[in-house]
Amino acid sequence: MGIQGTNFRPMALCLAAAATAAALTGLSASAAETAGTANAAVVRPNTLIKTDDLDFGTIVSGATGGTVTVNPANNARGSAGGVTLAGSGAQRAVFQGTGGLLLITVSGSNSATLTRAGGGAPAMTATLTRAMTTSGGGIILLGSSATLLPSGVQTYYVGGTLSVPANQPEGDYSGTFTLTVNYL
Repeated sequence: MGIQGTNFRPMALCLAAAATAAALTGLSASAAETAGTANAAVVRPNTLIKTDDLDFGTIVSGATGGTVTVNPANNARGSAGGVTLAGSGAQRAVFQGTGGLLLITVSGSNSATLTRAGGGAPAMTATLTRAMTTSGGGIILLGSSATLLPSGVQTYYVGGTLSVPANQPEGDYSGTFTLTVNYL
């Protein structure tokens, strides 16, 4: 109930008191905002989409050559020889597909050549390995070509072993490969 003949209300008095207290103590209001990302992968019948690229991560080339491996079944990364792993960020490639009435055949590139952006360095070769999820939820390795029975949405993984020459020049290296799924 306000004072008769005025427009003051008890809430207005509370807000005025809070504003006065904030001004006397030097407090100021602030806000923060940041953006988020929302993603979705839609798979239509008899299609194949890529959801993640194959990435061998950051590596250090040594005085002797070596290899870096990304396992397509468990996404683990390892090295051998004169290569040192640095940081994280390595990952297997992931593809999603659905379709096929009777059979599915899976094939594709068996290797990829990675070249340095801007050139001026020897190319590196990756030998590729494929795997896929099973209807029971496990992951099986596929050979260079496989024939399978269709079962809902299939997830295919590509990993491999990258051969790194001794004293390979620094830079960003990339290459392409294909994964082919025929729905029969």
